[in-house]
Amino acid sequence: MILVAGSINMDLVIEVNRLPQKGESVHGKNIRYIPGGKGANQAVAAKRLGADVAFVGKVGADSFGKDLREFLEKEKLDLRGLKTASTSSGIAVINVDKSGDNTITIISGANGEVTPEFIEENINLVKESKVVISQFEIPDDAVEKLFALAKKENKITILNPSPAKQISSKLFKNTDYLIVNETELVFLSKKKVRSQKEVEAVARSLLSKGPKAVAVTLGADGVLAVSKEGIIKIDGIKVQAVDTTAAGDCFVGAFSVQIGKGRSLKESLDFANQAAAISVQKWGASSSLPFLNEIIS
Repeated sequence: MILVAGSINMDLVIEVNRLPQKGESVHGKNIRYIPGGKGANQAVAAKRLGADVAFVGKVGADSFGKDLREFLEKEKLDLRGLKTASTSSGIAVINVDKSGDNTITIISGANGEVTPEFIEENINLVKESKVVISQFEIPDDAVEKLFALAKKENKITILNPSPAKQISSKLFKNTDYLIVNETELVFLSKKKVRSQKEVEAVARSLLSKGPKAVAVTLGADGVLAVSKEGIIKIDGIKVQAVDTTAAGDCFVGAFSVQIGKGRSLKESLDFANQAAAISVQKWGASSSLPFLNEIIS
């Protein structure tokens, strides 16, 4: 089983011709209400691609909370770790332009109540899992607690440090696979990255902090990963992108499925790259996540 502890939001996806600049107003064309949140997206991605998946998180005591719970139930996730908080549900306001690029504003809501104590309450789900995943849309100390418990139980851990925050030395050491995009790579390293060689160098510096491998997603240029065994570069797949909102989450979920099956790092990266390429051709976060029969073997 794959265990994902993280956020679940209701995404308000607004279609615009171009993204607004500072101080500027633009007209939106359409608005869609789509379940999202990095944790939920990654969990649903893994489930749709064939894994048994449990989700640990919180929804709010509001209409969005009810809708979000029903959505996860329909996706057939193990929801023993999903609880209702007294506050509002998490919300993300997403502007998407005609090229598929986006800006995102997040209100944490109930996601902020995923505490270390709440993680401890779900220790049985950690014990039952093979792979444990988290991100930074829930409190940092909850993620640290989760990974400490996971490594104590000899689980495979995958960290997607998004939104970008600094990672503690303890969390680095408890992370097997670190998956970042270019923005997160720059934030963590505090270095400008302009070429593939610079990506490799910075990824190696992160590798030295503890992970078995560091994978850097490069959008249309694919993915580059470094490990003690060397460098792996998977080229991007040329597609017509309409919305890149959940591409990174799709990648993480797909990668976890293959790693959980014992596939090699290269095989897992290639599968995840294909899944992400499919996701950007569809609107929305969870609504863009592919099913296993859509992936070309």
